[in-house]
Amino acid sequence: MSCQQIPSQVVLEVSGLCNLSCKGCIVHGPQKSVTRPMGNMQEDVWRSVIKEISTWDKTINLTTHGGGEPLFNPSLQNIITYAGQFPNIKPGFLTNGMLFTKEWAEFVVDSNMDWICFSIDGISPNTHASVRKNSDLLRIEDNLNTLIGLRKKKCRNTPRILLNMVSYDEVQDQVEPFLNTWLHQVDTIMVSHYRNPPQSKRWPRVPANRKPCFLLWSQMIIAWDGRLGLCCEDFNIDYCLGCVHDNSLLAMWNSGMIDELRHMHLQGQYDTHPMCQCCDTWADEVVQQEIIDQAKRYKTVYKASQIEFSSLTHCDNSHATC
Repeated sequence: MSCQQIPSQVVLEVSGLCNLSCKGCIVHGPQKSVTRPMGNMQEDVWRSVIKEISTWDKTINLTTHGGGEPLFNPSLQNIITYAGQFPNIKPGFLTNGMLFTKEWAEFVVDSNMDWICFSIDGISPNTHASVRKNSDLLRIEDNLNTLIGLRKKKCRNTPRILLNMVSYDEVQDQVEPFLNTWLHQVDTIMVSHYRNPPQSKRWPRVPANRKPCFLLWSQMIIAWDGRLGLCCEDFNIDYCLGCVHDNSLLAMWNSGMIDELRHMHLQGQYDTHPMCQCCDTWADEVVQQEIIDQAKRYKTVYKASQIEFSSLTHCDNSHATC
């Protein structure tokens, strides 16, 4: 290769364990298909990863979640604290919110976390419990409100607070009231289209002209046991690039299978690899439409996998001083 690739995002699966069984989850859901064993990432793995990332000459989005609920790892605060010591690392994670206590809210607001995302599917406790089995929507909303209130009380702009709602058939009619409830309280709301992997990796809004998948150049996947996956669609780590202690992360991410796949994509040979034949994730880099509604004070960005809503009022106020 003429130059070494460095990812902009490292997905660090700190835990593969979870307390919910969500409709669309292939790891813990009712139609789960992932067969690899699950557990919590050990300190020697996460510390080694973060230490190497800190030496890269690039800003890295450290995404500390994967196939499970990150708060299941008792070392998560230590992981966030250690990563936050390095100026080029921007940590954040997605949570189902069930274990997010007031103490966690205090930690998150006082830490160097760049963002946090809550998965909440709608506004009805009944439908929420049906698509996210074992969840308690009222409890999750209370935990989220605690974080929002604490960030406001401490006059902080970070971490950015994001919400993700999956638009299952059961909650389609709740999208608008969900936006009305939360849009001007958080930074961004993502309404994600539902698909049913592994049977379907398709999105409903995909450009006709296929392009090389940006994830091959931007995203590194590290499973809880230290194995490197090919990409975020390699749910079972069927295409392992190596293990954390085998070699440097960049050496493994710049050779062998993934390097060959990059070449194939640049040649337009997308069907050569079985994972790429029926996958639309490549299209998520393409912003198909962006609309600013000055009357309602929010911006809407349409992508293949989701629609993003950002409050203009919240953005304006986030720069104000207390």
